[in-house]
Amino acid sequence: MPGTHPHRPIILVVPDGAGDRPYPELAGDIPGVPGGSPRARTPIEAARTPNLDALASLGRTGLLYPVGPGLAPSSHQAHFALFGYAPEEFPGRGLLEALGEGYAPAPGEVVVRANATRVTERDGMLWIDERPDPRTGEAAYLADTTLDAEIDGVSLRFVHTGALQGLLFLRPLDGRSLSHHVSDADPLHADTTVLAVLPLEEAPDADAADHTARVLNEWIRRSRTVLTGRPLDAMLVKWAGAPARFTPFPLRFSMRGVTLGSGPLYKGLGAAVGLHHREFGTARDPEADVAVRVHAALELMAEGYDFVHLHTKRTDMAGHRKDPARKAEVIAAVDRALAPLVPLVERDEIVVAVCPDHQTPAAGPLYHGGGAVPLLIAGGVAGADEVTAYGETSCAHGSLGVLRGGDVLPLALDAADRSAFLADRITGHLALGIPRAEDLKPLSARD
Repeated sequence: MPGTHPHRPIILVVPDGAGDRPYPELAGDIPGVPGGSPRARTPIEAARTPNLDALASLGRTGLLYPVGPGLAPSSHQAHFALFGYAPEEFPGRGLLEALGEGYAPAPGEVVVRANATRVTERDGMLWIDERPDPRTGEAAYLADTTLDAEIDGVSLRFVHTGALQGLLFLRPLDGRSLSHHVSDADPLHADTTVLAVLPLEEAPDADAADHTARVLNEWIRRSRTVLTGRPLDAMLVKWAGAPARFTPFPLRFSMRGVTLGSGPLYKGLGAAVGLHHREFGTARDPEADVAVRVHAALELMAEGYDFVHLHTKRTDMAGHRKDPARKAEVIAAVDRALAPLVPLVERDEIVVAVCPDHQTPAAGPLYHGGGAVPLLIAGGVAGADEVTAYGETSCAHGSLGVLRGGDVLPLALDAADRSAFLADRITGHLALGIPRAEDLKPLSARD
């Protein structure tokens, strides 16, 4: 079992995409909000969540914009912020994908996801006639090494990682730098043109980004020649990334951490920031999916982990079905699985933070929303506010106010009595948590 003060571990519970908008079909009383006429409710507010409500009663609450107000992030961008890193430190999803697949790019390399499609030429443009989900299907011919190329002083190496996709590694040969600050060629659907890869306006090295974009555009054109006669006869690229330097999680927060997120993306995200990873897959039953993670979290804390990222994708998947009532049912199932955490908070053995990583609207055209999500931090020394229910409306009245993703871990550290005193700089890196003995460098008696 987890220990007690002064070594309270922290569990960050992220029900992926659970945040949402209010829907008339979910109308009713909102827990923790004075009564009156039935009001439109969000799926969290419509779900029966006694355990999340108990945690809210034990802690402090607020609203969270994972990246910024009105901005609709992907899960990996939002998690990068929740793990305490600034947007400008983000190394690009391609790096996370590569690390998750077990292919670490070398310094100076750029890596992108590449997936197969079927195109025709119309009025001088490449038109996408078929763009299947690259995570499914079979195209063994993508392992053909002729997709490797050398273009304008850049070596391009393609690695087929399964189904209809792979990773494309770009390595400079002539001393010119490359940049992962380029746009995507994949519009994610058919019946439209292949998009030109463009240098991003915020690229710190405009020449490197322009060079990288031109090389990738030429590789897409050449892929048509290589794949002529195949069912899918061209490649698209997206999600460029590159190795980056930032303070690893164990040094920044002085905690040994682990992520329980499923799949290569979360394995890669953990590897990028310095979190260990445990894979459990994604169970069809949302309660079972979370229950196995709760059990694992308790075991891992007993083994000495100070931080556990407890993540489920089932809430996000429910949101993408565009059925608000079904999403509420899934949230209720997730809540049931969180029951073992409540007595641990009551006994002051752990600190628990709960927040979705973004909104996933259960109706309407948006894939992800840019609205605020409810946040709670329970346990430790921070005390409790007057909010007694977990949800968007009730948490808006909490003492934490309105925050951003990068605020969550510092607040959890403070609640756990693990915050570093910033006036005393005893490490070369910026440590937000009290530095561990192994992170301190003693002065030798002799040079």
